[in-house]
Amino acid sequence: TRTLAYAGVNVCSPDGYGRFDLPIALGVLLASGQVAPPHASPLDVRDYVLAGELSLTGAVMPVGAPLAIALGVAGSLPVRTLILPQQGAGLAAHVPGVQILAARSLRQVVDHFSAAKMLPEAVPVPLAPRQDPVYCMSEVRGQGTARRVLELAASGTHSLLLVGAPGTGKSLLAHRLPGLLPELAHSQALEVAALGALAGDGNNAFGLQPPFRAPHHSSSVPALIGGGINPQPGEISRAHRGGLFLDELPEFKRSVIESMREPLETGQLAIARAVRTMVFPSDFQLVAAMNPCPGGWAG
Repeated sequence: TRTLAYAGVNVCSPDGYGRFDLPIALGVLLASGQVAPPHASPLDVRDYVLAGELSLTGAVMPVGAPLAIALGVAGSLPVRTLILPQQGAGLAAHVPGVQILAARSLRQVVDHFSAAKMLPEAVPVPLAPRQDPVYCMSEVRGQGTARRVLELAASGTHSLLLVGAPGTGKSLLAHRLPGLLPELAHSQALEVAALGALAGDGNNAFGLQPPFRAPHHSSSVPALIGGGINPQPGEISRAHRGGLFLDELPEFKRSVIESMREPLETGQLAIARAVRTMVFPSDFQLVAAMNPCPGGWAG
């Protein structure tokens, strides 16, 4: 800790401690005098954030969720330069307001801070579209009142409960919600892509259509709100900027339903563990459906 405090190196690790390798190594080199300290170097390491694993050869290995790291730097720190492994830096380069530098080895990082050879700026790589099905309201026949209510809910981001007998079109209507919502702004789409990457969808699942999640009623609390030793986003956070559909609402466990109270009120979700607390954005629109009674035909 004293070494890092002396070096002034910022560290960022969304999913594991190996991401501290690069800043720790630079801190040791600074403390031992092998790299010029901040007051003697033309570049001040305190103006940088670094994340990367190191192999035994000194190569900088890829880190998980580079989009999440870059968004964290852009949203919470005064530092505006981020050094990442070359593999993944191109994804992070899509985040505005942050300069992304790509490093292949520890030697390149040392040369950068010694002003011997500057690190190259990362070039954004193409983002593959998120493969979500698109349903259109024009496919619905009749249901004029229900369609109007769904449109009003979409325009005001209101939560909605659909109650009716089996086969009346509750799920059909609910799945048309994303088609009524406006396209995401580029920055919002990056948030959704970063959350998907943290949940294991891949780093390039990018799309302007709002996400729509429909977990089964047997889903557990961790599946809905997230969790794990290294906490990952659950269905609530993966519905961020979009819709969350709970079909057969009374069949969900009460603990699952109660777990949505805070995210609905605050728009974010904090998962606490013994060593740290992770906060995931969870600004979603809730749509639920249910039968009027267990048999489905009351009234």
